Amino acid sequence: MGCFRRARSAGLAGLALAGALLAAGAPGAIASPAHAASEAGRIAQSCGEQPVCLVDGASVENAAELGSALPEGVRVVVIPQPDQAQSVPSSTIAAELRSATGAETVIVIEDRATDRFAVSSAGDAAAITEALYSQGASDGGTAVAAIRDELVPAAGADAPDAAIGAGAGIIAGAALAVAAVAAGAVWLILRRRRRRERTAFAISAKLEKELAAALDGEDGAYVSEAVDALEELTGAYPDLGERIAALAQHVSELFVRVRRRGTDQQIRLLQSQYKDTLSKLLKALHEDYYGDILRNPQYWSNPEARLAEVRRAVESVDQQAVENIRQVNESRDLEFKVALDSLIKTVAEAKLSDVYPDRES
Repeated sequence: MGCFRRARSAGLAGLALAGALLAAGAPGAIASPAHAASEAGRIAQSCGEQPVCLVDGASVENAAELGSALPEGVRVVVIPQPDQAQSVPSSTIAAELRSATGAETVIVIEDRATDRFAVSSAGDAAAITEALYSQGASDGGTAVAAIRDELVPAAGADAPDAAIGAGAGIIAGAALAVAAVAAGAVWLILRRRRRRERTAFAISAKLEKELAAALDGEDGAYVSEAVDALEELTGAYPDLGERIAALAQHVSELFVRVRRRGTDQQIRLLQSQYKDTLSKLLKALHEDYYGDILRNPQYWSNPEARLAEVRRAVESVDQQAVENIRQVNESRDLEFKVALDSLIKTVAEAKLSDVYPDRES
């Protein structure tokens, strides 16, 4: 789901319920081995030797460039978003394709509003998957391109020629030692960065799971779709991208907090309220209105005033979501204040003689 989804990315770079599907395909019956092999065989036959294969109309933004940039032994297959009847998980397709093609790593990209990944690899498939999601990119091809150097182990340096003289050997040894120290420093930096990325991804996945639980029911499903739609718009309107991303994050956070601390009735009322609010906002942000005014201001009267009105609406809904979060927090504030006041009073009145009767404070 964009900045939030991109943050879903650092993220929230995914807030949709699709996060719960993460490389497992859409819900449905478990595929039989024969069915899975048949589907993978169909895709393998269709793709041939292409390093990047677009299946059944699915796409990524940089297919041609990505195909020439991929390391040897890595293949990328882009498939349409699985629907509710899908019975072959993308992870199974990735494994079957790797077996059928002999590739070292196969990445299956599900073509969605924010693309999802399934990885099968002779290396660390889980680490590759985490690295892909940590990019926070809505387009899967962009994410793969960003980590292409991490998809296969780097080739080792050739051993020095045995005929090198003693002096040259010493120099080479010193150079290797310096290189080893530098490589160790780089490794530590990358390790720390990836640890942070894994933590961010884990937080995002947890939040997505909680959000899915908070948005059950008919109205909740609409709110979830509306959050997805908002995140898709972050890239469409650069002038509003950051504000729309913040709004998507704040609405998601609000529902998660109300589910943790409120009642079922409160969350149902909130779903109904935001279904109406987000519906109106998305109509205003539609490409036929806000988008067309941006592209063709000459066809509209008072275009600047109309654009400003939509921007104010986005800001107002965002501020409302933040204020609602504060109200949820303040509903819990009283019980903490009572506990803290009691604790402070107890500590303030305590004397040393209460602990050591033979001493005076």
